[in-house]
Amino acid sequence: MIVDAPYDRIPVFVPEGSIIPFGPAMEWSDEQPAELIHLFIYSGRDAQFTLYEDEGTNYNYERGKRSTIDIRYDEATRTVTFGQREGSFDGMLRQRRFCVVLVTPDQPHALDLEHCEGQMVQYDGRQKSVSIQ
Repeated sequence: MIVDAPYDRIPVFVPEGSIIPFGPAMEWSDEQPAELIHLFIYSGRDAQFTLYEDEGTNYNYERGKRSTIDIRYDEATRTVTFGQREGSFDGMLRQRRFCVVLVTPDQPHALDLEHCEGQMVQYDGRQKSVSIQ
């Protein structure tokens, strides 16, 4: 496949059935909380991803101070399920937002972390399913 690759726009090829998270730009790990995470979901197959977080500045994760959120995408129903948060740590965000962007061959999306070009999802740690288009 041959595609244009101008200096200001570099193409990225991602396998179908991928979930790629993007948090805020930071210079160090605890500069700011990742209250908004952009999730780019590449259609074509079911997908899963586990979001892992800890304090980021010490070894407390070795003593269980960490959390995970399982995220699943069902291609047949175009549903994203955010699982129940597992674990906790000091300073953990109890609520956050996910901007879910569904990327399909017919609807490619440029990486834009300044604006939510998808569906905004409020998450409070409890399992939640949302239908996306």
